[in-house]
Amino acid sequence: MDNILNFPSTTIVNKPVPKNAFYGRSGDSSLREFLTREFEGIVWLYKLSPATLNVEDGEYVHEIDVFYCRMKENEYSIKPFCAMDELLPRHTLFVIEYGGKFDLLMHHKEMALVKGTQQWRCGVSELKQDIQLNENLLRIQGQSMDAVYNGLLSQVSGLSISAERGYKEQAELRKQIENLQKQVVTLQKRIKAEKQFNRQIELNTEVRQLKKEIALLTDKLNKKNI
Repeated sequence: MDNILNFPSTTIVNKPVPKNAFYGRSGDSSLREFLTREFEGIVWLYKLSPATLNVEDGEYVHEIDVFYCRMKENEYSIKPFCAMDELLPRHTLFVIEYGGKFDLLMHHKEMALVKGTQQWRCGVSELKQDIQLNENLLRIQGQSMDAVYNGLLSQVSGLSISAERGYKEQAELRKQIENLQKQVVTLQKRIKAEKQFNRQIELNTEVRQLKKEIALLTDKLNKKNI
């Protein structure tokens, strides 16, 4: 496969990965079914590490592997990708091809204590949809693996990320905004269906208040995202 992300040649692996390399590490039979049913194939595209990028090792990121996943169908579920990601003791980026389109998927990963054992756990899924591979859409930046990872996560998520804590704060603000926006949509539907004028006024008041909260949170997010 070509150097589709135009990363440095020193990072190229371009090695097919058998599906059992993932489900063989897991006792979850549904993951095996998912990989068998939905995946056409998996290729390990790139290995980003101190040796391949000539950067310093990170405090919490030591390697980033990039996998190209070709799906059989024109749609896919994100959840099983998280299950795959948690099996890998490193950070990852997925390039997903489906129905002639391409997405980028990254999970915010961190170590967690599970039944007394340190294990990787996926947090927020960051998805950049319908990308054009002929564009230099991802840039490798920074002098450490932590900085490289934060830079890639920033480009995929659209958030301005310079540190772990900053990402979590922005992701939480974004989640709050999305939840409030969903409430606004629900209320607006209720207003259209409501026949009592007084009740319409009450619901409109609720909508205006929610929109004020959205504006305040959006302003706060934009200031952090500069």
